[in-house]
Order: sequence, then structure tokens, then C-alpha cells
Amino acid sequence: MYDSPAYRAAYARINGMVIVGEGLAYRHFRQLAEIFPEDRQELDRLAAMESGHARDFVGCGINLGIKPDLALARDLFAPLHALFLDARRSADRVGPLVIQCLVVESFALAAYRGYLPVADPYAAPITRRVMADEDEHLNYGERRLSPAGDLALDWCTQALPITLAILRPLLPDVAAIGMEATELVAEFADLLQGSLERIGIGGPAARRTIARSVGRALAAPAP
Repeated sequence: MYDSPAYRAAYARINGMVIVGEGLAYRHFRQLAEIFPEDRQELDRLAAMESGHARDFVGCGINLGIKPDLALARDLFAPLHALFLDARRSADRVGPLVIQCLVVESFALAAYRGYLPVADPYAAPITRRVMADEDEHLNYGERRLSPAGDLALDWCTQALPITLAILRPLLPDVAAIGMEATELVAEFADLLQGSLERIGIGGPAARRTIARSVGRALAAPAP
């Protein structure tokens, strides 16, 4: 399977997304360290983890002899990064945390959980280690945001459709490497809902916000 042209083409795009996404996460955590200087040591440590993930996933592509499609990844991630920068410039400190530590980390963890069962033997142990790190990053966001209330929900409402839009053009590639897109989205929704509830947002409000964004994303025209 790993040697087929269809798999290799799809993996080049997925691998590019992971490398660029982890690189952006590194930059975001470094900026969070500026927003929360009292947590600088911890946030610098989390940033270093993300940088290590990017290097590890570069190695996964090299192992399969694949060149990652970094240009596509940068284009797809650009709106989400722009939203993070907008939040960074806002007067409150909630927005950047919600975007990176709840929405992005929930999505990343869901994606890695979906990928692990179909990962090649080289990538599987790397993915397993990365999942443990991403869970730690998600937990940091929950601790820092609790309780955040409606402001966190507002930022989540903005970030969710942008995040799901990243997935739309990659749905054929997700299927080509053996993952189930519907399971990925369901896992993402479940992780994010749990995080929102743990920071003080009621279950019904969290479910409505996520269901609305997921429904719109699934109803959008195919790319």
C-alpha cells in the first residue's frame, strides 16, 4: 500500500500539512509565551515539542522517499494563522489560547488518532509519542482557560469553520491513506466538546456550536 502512486501522492500532501501545522504550532506557542510571561518556561517547553514533531514528520516523509507538499499546506493554513494573529492583537488573552490550545490541538489529536491504525511501521511510534504530547498541550489550554465562558465560545465559533475548511480539500487524500474522514471529524468534535465543557461552557451550548460548524462544513460544495 505504501508504495502505490495514489498513496504516495496523498501522503505528500498530508505530510506537508503535518510539517507546516507543527511548525505553526511552534510559532504560536512561542507567541503565547509572550502573552503569558508567567508561563514562559512551560510554553517554551511545549513549543520545543512542536518543533520536534515537525522534524520527526519530515523524517517520516524521507523514510518513504516522499517530498512533502509544503506550498499547499501553507496556503491551507494561512487563514487559521491569520485568525491567530488577529486574536494575538486583540485586547484579551483568551483568543490565542482557544485557537491553538483547544481548536488546533483537538483537531491534531483527532487526526493522529485516526492515522495511527494505518501508519507505516516507521511513522507509528512517532505518531504515538506525538499524540501524548498533543494531549498535554490540550490539557494546558484547559487549565489556563478555566473558566473562560462566552468569550472562549465566541473565538471557537470563529476558528471552527476555518479549521474544518482546511480538511475539505484533503478528504480524498485522507481516504487514500486509509483514514476515515467521518471518524476524524467525529473525534475532533468529541475532543473539542469535552474541552469546552471543562472550561465551564455548558454541554448544550458546546454541542450546538460544534454541530453548527460541522454541519455547514459538510454541506459545503466539494472542492
